[in-house]
Amino acid sequence: MVVGAWLPFFLFWVLFFLSYARERPKLATAVSSGIAAIGTAALLSLVVWRFCARNPWPLTVRPSFYLKHFAAASGYAAVWILAMYRAEGFLLGRRFFDDLVSGFSSRVLLWQFLMGVWLYGLVAGVSYGIQTRQRANESENRALKAEAALVGARLEALRSRLNPHFLFNALHTVGALVRQDAALAESAVEKLGDILRQTLREDTGETVSFREEWELTERYLEFEQLRYGERLAVSRDIDPRAFACRTPTFALQTLVENAVRHSIANRVEGGRVEITARVDGGTFLLRVRDDGPGRTAPPNGGTGYGLRALGQRLEAVYGDSGGLTIIADTPAGYEVSVRLPCEAPRPSEDADDS
Repeated sequence: MVVGAWLPFFLFWVLFFLSYARERPKLATAVSSGIAAIGTAALLSLVVWRFCARNPWPLTVRPSFYLKHFAAASGYAAVWILAMYRAEGFLLGRRFFDDLVSGFSSRVLLWQFLMGVWLYGLVAGVSYGIQTRQRANESENRALKAEAALVGARLEALRSRLNPHFLFNALHTVGALVRQDAALAESAVEKLGDILRQTLREDTGETVSFREEWELTERYLEFEQLRYGERLAVSRDIDPRAFACRTPTFALQTLVENAVRHSIANRVEGGRVEITARVDGGTFLLRVRDDGPGRTAPPNGGTGYGLRALGQRLEAVYGDSGGLTIIADTPAGYEVSVRLPCEAPRPSEDADDS
């Protein structure tokens, strides 16, 4: 890249030397002059690069900064002229002192000095341009890290509030069973212990495989059926490919818990909860529906935090590619669906694996 950047200047110098030299020079002489001039300029540009790195561009106007660079540009031009004469004398077999005397007595010296200052400005400009881009990239990376940390803190806060939310509802169920049947209450406590061992694992990330979430939900349904018995009917329609997808922790359990507690718990005759999981292309569709009273249901002491927290977590983790939608909020039932990205294996791949 460095050679490619200086190559146009080398070609320009050779063409300029061939066009405006007093005597018709040979191509080899012009190439040697170009190597001496541009080669020394390129080597000295490394010093300019380090100088600019140690003197970053100020955020406010500072005269001392510009005076420092003006002095450095003058020094660069002077050293470049001396180095160019020395290199040119070495390549062309001429004496350095004679070239120096001839050069200083020539009218072209001022032009060479101005060109040296121009080369310094060019190198310094490129150096500060790259520094500015690096600063922008670093600022962008810091902003992305800060945003990721903010999202992580937000997710952790939501999850830390969701565990007590589930525990409170579970203890409410155990308390109701204690008043009804002590033996069932004891079984419920054992099942609750199994659920808590899984939900309180420290190695659980923000997302888990749907298979793990499904096993947790199955345990939760077994736990609730100890209380409601035949009043709680559950139908399951699960696409086997869905088990390869990942979901946020408590995603399905939150939907099922919402259906059970807010749509069936207050009904003497009970009701049905339908759970459907499908994979359509690269999208995982999860639907939970109940046949409860929907909007006409009496208050059940809930705040709706579970669904709100789940919607916020989906937005934080997946952005526009995931979401929670209330498909039906009618007097004849309540249906909620979750849409997530998922690259599940094709049915033929599942068959081969089996």
